[in-house]
Amino acid sequence: MRLLFVHAHPLEGSFTAATRDTAIAAAKAKGHEIRLIDLYAEAFAPTLTADEWQSYPDPDAIDASLDPHLAALAWAEGVIFIHPTWWSGPPAILKGWLDRVWRPGIAFHVGPTGLQPALTNIRLIGVITSLGATWAQYNLLLGAPGRKQLLRGLRGCTHRRTKTLWLAQYAIDASTPQRRAAHLAKIAARIAQIAV
Repeated sequence: MRLLFVHAHPLEGSFTAATRDTAIAAAKAKGHEIRLIDLYAEAFAPTLTADEWQSYPDPDAIDASLDPHLAALAWAEGVIFIHPTWWSGPPAILKGWLDRVWRPGIAFHVGPTGLQPALTNIRLIGVITSLGATWAQYNLLLGAPGRKQLLRGLRGCTHRRTKTLWLAQYAIDASTPQRRAAHLAKIAARIAQIAV
């Protein structure tokens, strides 16, 4: 499978970066083709400008700087987001990437019957994340907003049989080195289960 990894964390030595490296290594070992978009490393500009908003419905008016991102989406059969969860959702840079890249004519079409998917090449959406909240706080108290945004919200733009995966390290601030190592092993094992 052609897997696009979209990484969003400002520190290269972070646990999030370790999860990225683990996931990519497992994907390569399984025989997947991979591409990486590292939003902070490339200093991606997340702000949707006024000019972009005015031309938003026109896929021919997209800023040329986004061409590599659009090409990566068109190439991918699976997209895996790797990021920390801040304030119950992904970092602003990743939300800005969605605003600027997953747009009409690229990710979806709006027709008389509503939204129609345009990324039918994508059959897997995944999230690898860490959270300060516990499982109960995030899922029961808050209702898992970031998970719903990425796995439910984007799924409507993809193939009708798109599968999802969610790999979260909860209560990251209280986690031990042993728990983090176990989580990395879980990531490697889960990525190895993705069919080539």
